[in-house]
Amino acid sequence: MTAFQLVATEGLLEVPVVHKLLSHLGISDQGTVFIRPRGGFWNRVPKYNAAARHNFVLGLADLETYPCPSGLIAEYLPQGKSPQFILRIAEPMLESWLLADNEALAEFLQVSPHTFPHNPEAEVQAKRTLVSLARTSPNRAVRSDLVPEDGSRGTVGRGYTPRMTEFVERHWRPFEAVRRSQSLSRAIAAIKRTTEQ
Repeated sequence: MTAFQLVATEGLLEVPVVHKLLSHLGISDQGTVFIRPRGGFWNRVPKYNAAARHNFVLGLADLETYPCPSGLIAEYLPQGKSPQFILRIAEPMLESWLLADNEALAEFLQVSPHTFPHNPEAEVQAKRTLVSLARTSPNRAVRSDLVPEDGSRGTVGRGYTPRMTEFVERHWRPFEAVRRSQSLSRAIAAIKRTTEQ
């Protein structure tokens, strides 16, 4: 039985992360509708909340520079969140969850795990941290995909999303990453509680 009839994510990379989390928890996502807005996730949150009156809905977004998850949720859902809307927030952003599995990511990037931040959730710009690590990789293809070209205004390389999707799908270990990410641990616990109802 599918636990969530709808999954809404703030970005593209969140989609394979959700697939991996559900898979590791033994939850089928066949028949689940995935929504991947390029922008305006939070403006759509009231609609997702309304949909949760009838079905379980899972949302995943970044905290970024907002002070706390509860305040962010209260700002967009002042009337309260539906119990069936499982809205999880990566602190401060999704890349923190990936950095938390430092051994797997270090092997993927071909860099030393000792160069990784001890507390990935303290990295306000975790995406920039990941790109900085990739910049030291001896693997030219990794650098080309993840690091922006000289003179580019972008923060990541053109192949960032597909390369990191490959990491998530083939190498990322969420049950290892929870040791260094409290927000990931809370997200897994919330999803698990939903399936046990």
